[in-house]
Amino acid sequence: MKSTVIRATKTAGFLLLASFANPLMAQTTTDYSSGWYIGGNIGLSTTNIDEDKITQNLTNPSYSDDDKDLGYKLFGGYQFNKYFALEGGYFNLGKFDYAVSTSTGTLDGEIKVMGLNLDAVGILPITEDFSAFGRIGANYAQAKDSYSATGTLSVPDTSPEKTALNYKFGAGLQYAITDALGMRLEAERYRISDAVGNNGDIDLYSLGLTYRFGVKNEAAPVSEQEEVIAPAPKEEEVVVVVTEPEAEKKIIESVTEKKIVLIVFEDIHFQFDQSTLSEEAKGALKRDIAQLSENPKIKMLVAGYTSESGTEKYNQGLSERRAQSVKDYLVEEKLISADKISVIGYGETRPTKYEATPSHVYTKAAKANMRAYIKIIHE
Repeated sequence: MKSTVIRATKTAGFLLLASFANPLMAQTTTDYSSGWYIGGNIGLSTTNIDEDKITQNLTNPSYSDDDKDLGYKLFGGYQFNKYFALEGGYFNLGKFDYAVSTSTGTLDGEIKVMGLNLDAVGILPITEDFSAFGRIGANYAQAKDSYSATGTLSVPDTSPEKTALNYKFGAGLQYAITDALGMRLEAERYRISDAVGNNGDIDLYSLGLTYRFGVKNEAAPVSEQEEVIAPAPKEEEVVVVVTEPEAEKKIIESVTEKKIVLIVFEDIHFQFDQSTLSEEAKGALKRDIAQLSENPKIKMLVAGYTSESGTEKYNQGLSERRAQSVKDYLVEEKLISADKISVIGYGETRPTKYEATPSHVYTKAAKANMRAYIKIIHE
């Protein structure tokens, strides 16, 4: 008697591209943080059914099969860091069948496969939003075979079942749509043992979503007005980004009109764990502050900040050193006298952007928090 036989298909091209216009998190998660997550995939499940083995010893057989079906999986996991996670779940690879007919009878066979898996997942971040991953693990699958025959073709057991432990592996890409929500495109191969003594492979090509727990909404920027030292009740605050084409003119006009000026450095923040001013920052300070050096009626507050990576105590000291480095440069260049400049460090307590994963120091949010502001206050 003949049976359903599953054998290996050719190795699939695993790395496929999925992209969205929506920015990350939102950082998300291909900024890939630690923590628990769940998800689900759905896609095409495919195998090869061994026609030659099924029809051997039959005279002039007519054969057909269906070696594709809808497959899906539900999973949960824990990501330990941006490079490694453990993931387990339930999978259903669908069903596959064949039909054989001869002049003396017919034989129909079908196999359904479902089970549980546990995988080690290695992650390779490509950008802040996008990453590749590979997986290897074990699957504990139940194969349910069923047969029906007529005429001289018959089988001793019409509904055999088998549960067996085998390996599985796969690869894919993930894109972080938001801090919490990610999208996956992947391909996997499951080694399966059927109920009549055959071993083979079933491939699942699927698209899915992941949801990460514990992700908060991005914090709203702290009101800059909180940093003003005793401003006059009716004074207006003007924000000037030093990279603006008319930053110099805007500063002069605002000070002349007795408005409080907040100077923001934007793209020339400090590097991670550094309190040294970049050359761009020095150039901007010299260009925009020099014109105020002869004005006896202004004072400045320099405020330093840090990202969330590191201890609270260390970050407090780093923020103070950043503020002091700005003051030192202004004094050394004789742009403003020391008695007109106050410094303060806020450490990690007033982030301009929420950092979903503080240990990731090169995210957009972390870089935005490695900064210093200058308040120019007209006396």
